[in-house]
Amino acid sequence: MSAGEPVTAPLPLQADAAPVPRRRRRWPWVVLVAVILLAVVAAVVAELVARSIVPQRVRETVTAELGLPAGHPMDVGLGGGLLVPQLIAGRLDDLRIASDDVPLPSGEGVTADAEVRLNGVPLRDGATSGAGGAELRFDRDDLEVMLGSAGLPPALEGAELALAEPDVVLSHDVPLLGASIPIEISLAPGAADGDLTFEPTGASVGGAALSLDQLAAMAGTEVGPVPVCLADRLPAGLTLTDVAVDGQELVASLDIAPGTLGDPALLEPGTCG
Repeated sequence: MSAGEPVTAPLPLQADAAPVPRRRRRWPWVVLVAVILLAVVAAVVAELVARSIVPQRVRETVTAELGLPAGHPMDVGLGGGLLVPQLIAGRLDDLRIASDDVPLPSGEGVTADAEVRLNGVPLRDGATSGAGGAELRFDRDDLEVMLGSAGLPPALEGAELALAEPDVVLSHDVPLLGASIPIEISLAPGAADGDLTFEPTGASVGGAALSLDQLAAMAGTEVGPVPVCLADRLPAGLTLTDVAVDGQELVASLDIAPGTLGDPALLEPGTCG
């Protein structure tokens, strides 16, 4: 080594030194998670939008079909399950519509509080609707109108009507031997061949109980069942199945035939036989 040259020490050999690990690229997994989260958010937003728009469209359609005034109160329920897949399939699994004071197309001014439950509601032409059910609630005034148009026996014409669960009670004053005698007759509501029926179950004259035969002899007329047709007030696809008095209302339960919503003939009012 010559004078003036710097002195250097040899570097130690590191034969056993561990290799430096390469940093893994994690970005593809981050992107995948982000895409999944965005898809979930989009699905939730689409579901919320659908559940906001569909009830409003149902209200508009029903309001127009029934000739209800704009803004008539109506509750629309879409049942459980996701709505977006149902819209894609073109069929609502479960639809419930409830509204008060719905006019029946009879021209008599009769209204009912209605609740309708529909299954498999088609959203596209050619789709077949499922079966369903409906409940109509009539108050005393509406029932009085329907009974008045049914042709009561002369002895009961103009009778005052009251609802006394489980019966309908008709009260009337009948002139007899120069006096006015109060008569009451109890009628049990029911359903037969699609009609409302009111079957006499008991009677009283001046507070004394009478048999129906005795009442018929006194009134000079037969007192039998009073049928009231509902078919001409409802779509032909609806069939009356049960009737009962519930408090101060008469409740009529109806079945809705499959295919009714897609068949114009079944949507037309029925006829009384």
